[in-house]
Amino acid sequence: MNENSYIGKAFEGLIFFFIILVIMQTFGEEFAVFRGFSVQIRQYLLIAGFSFDFIFSAEFISRLIVSGKKKKAGVYMAREGGFIDLFSSFPLLLLNSGPLMYMTFFAGQNMLFFSIGSLSFLKIVKIIRITRILRFLRVLKILGKTRIRYIMTPRYISAVLVIVIIICVGAFTGFYVVDNNTVIQPAAAVMEKILVHSPELFQELIPVFGQTGTVLIVKKNGEELYRAIDRESFKNLYMGDDFYTRTIGDYEVIFNNMDSKRMHALIHMMILAIIIGVIIGITTIYRGFFNRHIATVVSVMLHGFSTEKYSTPVRIRRSRADFETYRLAEQYNKKWLPIKRRLIELKKRKF
Repeated sequence: MNENSYIGKAFEGLIFFFIILVIMQTFGEEFAVFRGFSVQIRQYLLIAGFSFDFIFSAEFISRLIVSGKKKKAGVYMAREGGFIDLFSSFPLLLLNSGPLMYMTFFAGQNMLFFSIGSLSFLKIVKIIRITRILRFLRVLKILGKTRIRYIMTPRYISAVLVIVIIICVGAFTGFYVVDNNTVIQPAAAVMEKILVHSPELFQELIPVFGQTGTVLIVKKNGEELYRAIDRESFKNLYMGDDFYTRTIGDYEVIFNNMDSKRMHALIHMMILAIIIGVIIGITTIYRGFFNRHIATVVSVMLHGFSTEKYSTPVRIRRSRADFETYRLAEQYNKKWLPIKRRLIELKKRKF
């Protein structure tokens, strides 16, 4: 697709609009969990996230096909942001919104327990949710389309940010894999440990369940002994991963997982805010540093090598004189420019 055509510009504008929306949706989904919004609102946000991931996956496939027909698929992947399109589309569809849609609307906890083996349902959900950080790679597409003076700067900055974001995803995924509610210990997990180690205290602890909000329902041999919330409210306020069921002796206990989800939602919002801060910092402060000390120096020398009438010396910043770029620029100023001026003089004399 020709990006300079009317259709191409409209398509790019629509994609940029979707990028802004998906960033808002990502924050909104975490905020909805943190504030305890209704199931219906959170399901709408989940469907929106799945739709965006599907759209971006389709966009990646279409761009790859068009580039392939022009025999420029490699150029698209390496130089035109194809790797950003890849990392921010299919991994999210397969690892984040797709599984969450399946769990929420089709499978439920029982099917998921069967499919994931020894890994717990809640740990899988935590890992799935953290992968949504990859959506922020889409912000780099906006960076790549802004008006630029140097070609190397946005590509270099994008590569740095991709590495940073992927490392963040890997680090927090690893944390959730090894963490067993030891670092972040929700109240429900504490109550579960007490009941597992002292099942004889069930009857005595039932009044405490209501005070702590850690237990929603308790059954013994199919008979309901305790219920913290009526069935209609439970249906409207709790999604599949907002609670979890444990069998402890003769008791079947449904624990409230919202306390844990709120803590993790707050952490995720902080992580997303940090990622946005890193993106802004690198694309402004570090970008300026890179342009000033590397891209500008190289550009001046390149212009001097390729243009006969251009003999402007590189400005050497003494505070950074030990940089390789300035050391090369010093040789350019002291050796190449005098030779160039001499050649120009000889050429004038000859003609």
